Amino acid sequence: MAAEKKIAYAALDLGTSQLKLGVYCPCLSASVVLIDNLPNSLTYGNSGEVQADYTAIREKSFLLFKQLGDFLKKNSIDAVYLGICGHVSSLLEWKKTKGTPSENAFPIWLDTTCFNKLETYHSIMGDGKSKAIIGTSLPAGTNWLFTKLLHKKEQGFHNDSIFLQVSDAVFYELTGEYKTHFSSQISMVNLNKRAYAPELLHHLQLHPSSLPSIAYSPTPILSSSKSLFELPDESFVFPAMADLYTSLYGLQLQDKEGFMLANTSEQAGAFYLTKPKMPDNFLSISFDPGFINYGSTNTGGNIIHWLISTVLNRKTTAEVLNDLTAKAAAIDPHHTPVILPYLQGERAPLWNSKLSASILELNATHSEAHLFRAVLEAVAFARRQCFEELDLHSIYLIKLAGGSSKNALWNAIRASVLNKPIAVATEKELSLAGMINYIMEAGKSEYAKPAIDFLIIEPDPSLTAVYNEKYRKFIQYQNLLS
Repeated sequence: MAAEKKIAYAALDLGTSQLKLGVYCPCLSASVVLIDNLPNSLTYGNSGEVQADYTAIREKSFLLFKQLGDFLKKNSIDAVYLGICGHVSSLLEWKKTKGTPSENAFPIWLDTTCFNKLETYHSIMGDGKSKAIIGTSLPAGTNWLFTKLLHKKEQGFHNDSIFLQVSDAVFYELTGEYKTHFSSQISMVNLNKRAYAPELLHHLQLHPSSLPSIAYSPTPILSSSKSLFELPDESFVFPAMADLYTSLYGLQLQDKEGFMLANTSEQAGAFYLTKPKMPDNFLSISFDPGFINYGSTNTGGNIIHWLISTVLNRKTTAEVLNDLTAKAAAIDPHHTPVILPYLQGERAPLWNSKLSASILELNATHSEAHLFRAVLEAVAFARRQCFEELDLHSIYLIKLAGGSSKNALWNAIRASVLNKPIAVATEKELSLAGMINYIMEAGKSEYAKPAIDFLIIEPDPSLTAVYNEKYRKFIQYQNLLS
């Protein structure tokens, strides 16, 4: 009898701060193996510029693929199915004739240099018009691909250009084809039809060929790429998805469960089996077998990095984080200042790119540990504001995943601020596991998917009253200073 084929499922996550690659081999292990994670580098300007370098991302992605090839070869894997996910609203201009980017540096979702196009954006998508065009409310924001394309239109579109998300570019490197998943083009597609919105293409005067085609089926990896990375003869890759979607697959949401994806920035939302009310300051999407209302934010782990590197003038290391966390855990929240954490404005639920951060109620007794705890509380207050507008009372549990979910103190603060149980995913690489879950389901795999477990954190009844009062102040200061 012939030996059973050994299949692997892999995922590459092109995150804002890190590039990660994981692999799941049902014949070897019941969990996802992290091949490696490499730091991503961003360039910040004084006028809202936030750019990434595709040459560096390509080099690191190729290094991860080579490591994957070595792992698969070592374990005699016969076939691999690869998924790619990443942050969206990259404006990577690619020259179709040469098959290369036209410039190394490209703006990503954090870039706000297209702020002057928000008025144009509102004239097209505002006052509820976005519901008819793309099937959901889409508050005006500089992070959307559509806003960035409106700005790019001023310079003129080249006939040979195609605009890709960074994950679409890596897909092209592997396959030689311009394909994408609809979730990677979230502000350009009609979410009901899952096709590019003709109204937006018309406003931009862009032909559909200026964007990658929307597809779902896996594409064979080029022979040259298989040879370069020493991948198996049977190697396939799926069109790239938004990292939000892959993480949601990993969370395995149930009816009326909320979620927070906590990384450099955060996403907050809730899942429903029956279609909920569609709020104007959140996105509403279908997500089989139900529906999701959610919003992306600008506030998250980036605030911690800013505090440590800029204010405390230290490197953001595990040792520094552990030391600050231990000291902050001993501080009574009655004694911390109130912080508005809007270093780069805020998206959901406020959608104000011009908001600025503030530290209030600061006094001479406050130490670096007080500031650290106050920042943890501030981000939790900002998420509470999201959930209040999503009808927090109807949500019975909030699932949490992402890099900052590793901090037990922050998780406890979140639970008490929200006054809801927090279910923390124990899978450290949820976006990778979710991507693998998706490609296994899409390929109707007969193997069991990677198991994802959760640790429940209950609110501390002794802290809910003080956090209710501090949240009231948080909103009061926000209104006064905005």
